[in-house]
Amino acid sequence: MESTKRIELLERRVRALMVAFVLTLAGFAITLLRAQSPVTENLRVRQIAVVDAQGRERVLIGAPLPDPVVRGQRMSRNGAISGIALIGPSGNERAGFATSDRSPSSVFIGLDSEMRQESLFLVNADGGGHIDFYDSAKNYARIGISQGRPTLFLRDKGATVFEQPAAR
Repeated sequence: MESTKRIELLERRVRALMVAFVLTLAGFAITLLRAQSPVTENLRVRQIAVVDAQGRERVLIGAPLPDPVVRGQRMSRNGAISGIALIGPSGNERAGFATSDRSPSSVFIGLDSEMRQESLFLVNADGGGHIDFYDSAKNYARIGISQGRPTLFLRDKGATVFEQPAAR
């Protein structure tokens, strides 16, 4: 009987030591968490995705950004870009503010409907730029500066109706 009591006593001591050990570890963890600065000075990542309450991506910040989703399908871009993309509730890319990863790099803002790109504001690396508007009926308008000269281009249902300076 003496050895059974002794074993029980040892088991209680081991349990007490385990509880003390776990509490000590918890205390160290809390101390370490409180000791960390609440502000991170630098954050280096390739991409950040902001999601809505349903877990759907709504804002992407990336270098480079992934190819856009248009009408539910992943489409290829005309080249790699880095910047910010806004995603609509249906999952389609609706707007972007980005730079082209090609050299020389242009910077642009694109605004999209659920179906396609509808407007573009672009500035070239070496100066000049343009604003474009499109629609599904093949109407198109561009106003800009190209090679140091103002330009205006209008298309009605795919047919050019005005171009200044005129094509040579």
